[in-house]
Order: sequence, then structure tokens, then C-alpha cells
Amino acid sequence: MNFISRSVCILFSLLAIQTPVLATSLQQSPFYVNGAYYHLDSKLVMGRIENIYYSGVEQLQGVGVPAKIDTGADTTSIHAINISIHSEHPTFSQLQGEELLEAIANTFGDPASEWWLSSFDTPERNIKATVKFDLVHPRTGELIPLERPLARLSGIQGRGDHGILYRPVVELALSAGDITVNTAVNLTDRSAFSYPILIGKTFLREQAWVDSSYDYLQQEPLARIIGTKETAYLDELPLAVSVSLKNRRTSLHASNIKIDDKKQHVSFEAEGKNQKTKMYSLPLLRMLKIGEHHHPLVNIPISFGQELKHLEVVLRDRSQRSTQLRLGKEALNQYFLIDLSAEYLTDQPLKSAMDVVKQAPLMITPEETLLINDVELPAEPSFSVNTSLLRVKTLKTLERSSSKQTLAAFSATDSQGKVYLFEQAIERNIVVGEVTRPVISPMIKYAGEYHQTEIALEQASSDDPEMLAIGEKFVTGSILINTRTSHILSKRNIVKAGYVEQAKVEDLAISVKLDTGADVSSMHAENLQYFEQDGNTMVTFTYSNAEGLKQQFTREVVDEMVIKARVGEKANSRPVVLMTVKLGEVTEIVKVNLQNRENFSYSMILGKNYLRHGFVVSSDKRFILTPKP
Repeated sequence: MNFISRSVCILFSLLAIQTPVLATSLQQSPFYVNGAYYHLDSKLVMGRIENIYYSGVEQLQGVGVPAKIDTGADTTSIHAINISIHSEHPTFSQLQGEELLEAIANTFGDPASEWWLSSFDTPERNIKATVKFDLVHPRTGELIPLERPLARLSGIQGRGDHGILYRPVVELALSAGDITVNTAVNLTDRSAFSYPILIGKTFLREQAWVDSSYDYLQQEPLARIIGTKETAYLDELPLAVSVSLKNRRTSLHASNIKIDDKKQHVSFEAEGKNQKTKMYSLPLLRMLKIGEHHHPLVNIPISFGQELKHLEVVLRDRSQRSTQLRLGKEALNQYFLIDLSAEYLTDQPLKSAMDVVKQAPLMITPEETLLINDVELPAEPSFSVNTSLLRVKTLKTLERSSSKQTLAAFSATDSQGKVYLFEQAIERNIVVGEVTRPVISPMIKYAGEYHQTEIALEQASSDDPEMLAIGEKFVTGSILINTRTSHILSKRNIVKAGYVEQAKVEDLAISVKLDTGADVSSMHAENLQYFEQDGNTMVTFTYSNAEGLKQQFTREVVDEMVIKARVGEKANSRPVVLMTVKLGEVTEIVKVNLQNRENFSYSMILGKNYLRHGFVVSSDKRFILTPKP
């Protein structure tokens, strides 16, 4: 697998290789233009999550709003509240809201028929409808009133027996990277969803590819490099800063938290690492449930050296923690890269991603897979070790009198659950507290080349499972952690695909929809019957599609997936099983949730858990990779 050719479209995927591995120059990449944007075939390459900008709304100029980029969505949707609709057409002038939308749909036809393309523009059917709505400023909570003509309706297929849900559609100018699109957007309350904007085909068509293995791809070249420990400032309050590679949300130490539900404000007392305090009163964005407790979410400007960043932070008691501010992945993805071997970089002007292009440091992500002595083992960066540490299944030392060598005899479990046995000479021992760790120098393959580096060994435990903890001495030079993606050291070459392709699922050849908005792949299933076998929950189900294919499967239930409900619907859970999927030359065993998809156009969708294996997806073309059946 050629790592360099796979990563040529992505800034640090192609720069992230430590000498002696050759790094391709950023400026030579055909997908890098205009200083900070990625392109493929003259189209923008967007990650699964990106900042979107409202180009025509003065109060939101320069304010990025996080959005999910979804090739499975026909329409673009934005969070709006206080939506009201009025029509001057005599047939509809006395109607409001959902009743008005249903009357328009029933009069002129099914929204899926695209009847609006002519109906809205003809004198005899000029609906003359106006939509008033409020956007919510993501930083201040301020309501921004807007008024736009009703462009058309959006008919969203409800789950279960909910039928079609109608939403008003207006035209807005939205920007991402270096493109601005005047696009149709449907208005709805998205407060229950993770992101206030959903970008669908109405924006993406003929404009962009989507790489669902990345979040905030367009932010990557703008990222600032920080150390594993920093001091940031909330006004004049110095904050000790730590980073989390697992938690999504950023948390800020706060006490005396008081919520004003009527005004939707929260007041709290922030404390710096110098024990000085200051009171704040900020708009309440929303309450988040974390564990058994609810915590307020606010947006607050925090300085990192000379850089001011607007962060969404969860307010909570961190008095028992060593830092007042812990950066989660959402903030890291938008603003930062982490230098594993450095601390307190904010004492000097922060370097950007662009500043280290020619230095070509090694880049890793929070989840990696490396070949260690030709066995594929999981790996992740660690802030607590200097010499990298391999936690193994079993470990003992052997004395070989014939060679006068001391060997480490150990076993390790690969990524497929197979156990391998190893014997390797011990180079030296290191003592950590009361524990002595043998150090070996195995051959490690990453980015297509073999390297030899020292690794300490330790027997795994229930608290510290088997894996390689990558320390700062893994290579000579810097190691940068990029939280925007995973498995960057084993990325495949780019695979261009349409939003519909022909895939082989087990032994069935079926048309599948490539859906970058879905976390987990999903397939149609009927007649689900559960039973127990050898202590495992099993399910038998029947797959069928409109082409007449029908087959029964029996699989172990490996997970249960709760699906977040749309407004007016109830959440539901689905069993998750493992299926083998082949698309083009990519074959993977992936988790698939089972649901009745008879009301959907395609009997199966491939989500992020499959598409992350090298695919960039077009939203306007089908069957790019495979022939049309």
C-alpha cells in the first residue's frame, strides 16, 4: 500500500513522515491551492465535519458554524427557531405552519416530484409565501431574525409510521473553504442534533467531494501547534491546559454555577491556576447530559499566546483536576495539532501547520495500527511514557546460555484477535517506580517502510489493555498528533466513488448508497428472531430488495445502536452485526445495523465505518467505481 500516493490530497497525511521516509512537498500537491484548501478534480474536498459560513448574514460574517457533511442527504438543513410562514395566495392565506405546508403539497403534488421548479414561478400558481425565522449566533446566543421567500418544500421521510415531514425551504448563500454556494436550505429545529447545519446534495452537487475519514479537513492547514501542557488565558486569568484524545467536549473549571432558564443565561465563577477568580455571565447554548448530571455549555474566547480562540466549553467542577481547562477533540479538530514531545509552546508565537511543511515531522492519530515484527497491533500516542511501551498478553524473560543472551518471551493479540508468540533479545531494562521493563528493538512498519526503534514491554491488565503506547522517543524529532482522523499511518490510496455503487455484501451483489453522514453502515432486515448460542446473543434475519434478491442470515449481535430521533419521533435501537463488504478492491468486515428500510430508496447504506478506508464520495455522480447493474 503506497502511503504517499494515498495521502497526496491531505496536508499532513503526505507530510507526516519522519526522515528517512520521503515526504512529498505540500506545494507540489495537485489538491492544495490558494494557501489553505484541498481540491480533487477541481472540486473542494470536504471532511465529514466542516465549518460553514453564512455569507449573506452580516451578524455572522467570519463566524464558522460546525456542520455535518452528508452525501446521503438530498437537502441541506439549518437550525432555525421561531419559524413562521404566510402566503398571500387566496387558497392558503388563512393557513399557517405545518397545515400550510401540507396544503401546498396536496395542491401541487408530491415534493419528491420536483413540482416546485415550475409551479412557484407561474402566475396562476404563484404561492407568494414568506418565511420568517431566527438563526442563533453560535457564540453569543443572539437571535438573528431573517425573512426569505418560500422557495419550495422539503419532504423528509419519517421513520416508522410518521410518513412525510414537511419543512419550508429558502435560499441562502453558504461558504466552505474557497467556495460559496447559493443553495436551498430547509429550516428545522436541530437543537437535539450534534451539529446545527447538515450539508446535503443541494450544496455539494458539482462542488465538492467528501472524505468521511476526516473531521474539519479544511481547518487542518490552519491549525496551530501546541504542546501537551500549556497556559491559556481567560481575560487575565491564567489557565493550566491539558488535552484529551478521547473526549469530544472541552471542559472549563467553574463554581457557583447558576442557570437563568428564563433569560437562557448562566453565571459562574472561573478560577485561574493562580487562585484568582472572576465572575462571568454568558448565554446558555444548551444543557448537556454527561453521565448522570447535566452541565451548561457556553461559548467563550480564550487566548493561547497571541491566538484568540472561541471555544465551546462545558462548565463543571474540575477542582480535583490538575488543570482548569481540558481541550476535547472538537476544539482540537478546529484549531490545533499537538506536539507530543513539547510543552508550553504558547510562550512563543505559535507555529502553524504551514510552518512545519519542510520539516516533515511524523504525524500520528489517536488510533493507529502498526506492523510490529510483521504482526498488526493497535497503537495510540501516550503523554505518560517517553520510551514507547508495548502492553502484551503474557511476558517472561529467558536466559540462553548458548548465546549468553537474555530474551523477552511474550505473546500479543493482533487486530483480528489472533495471539502470536515472540522471542526477542533484551537490549536493556528501564525502571519505572517499582516496575522493571525490558526494552527490545523490533522492526516496525509504518507509512510503507520498516524502522527499528526501542520499545519497552509490560504485561497488560484490565486497566491497561494490550496496545502500543507511542512515546516521544518513538522517532528522532517531533511527533505531531492529529485528532481529525484515525489510522493515518495505514491510509489507503484514494478511491473515488459515486454516492451509489454496486457492492458485494457477503455473496450478494447489491446497489448501496454511500452515506458520509452515517456513523455505521445499515442494511434492510425483516423477521428478526433472537436466540442464545454459547453465551452469545444471535439474530436470524431476512434481507431482500426491490430487485428480487432474498437471503436469510444468522449473525452474532455485537452491539446495540440507539438512533437519535428527529423532532416528533421516538428514538429506537437496532441490533448490530458484522458483515463482509467488498467495494472495488476494498474488502472489510464492518459493523452493520439492521433496520426495516422498505420505505427507503436503497436497501443498504455504507457509513463512515466502511468509507473511512480510503473513499472520497461524489454527491452528484453514481457508479464511478463500479459498473451500473
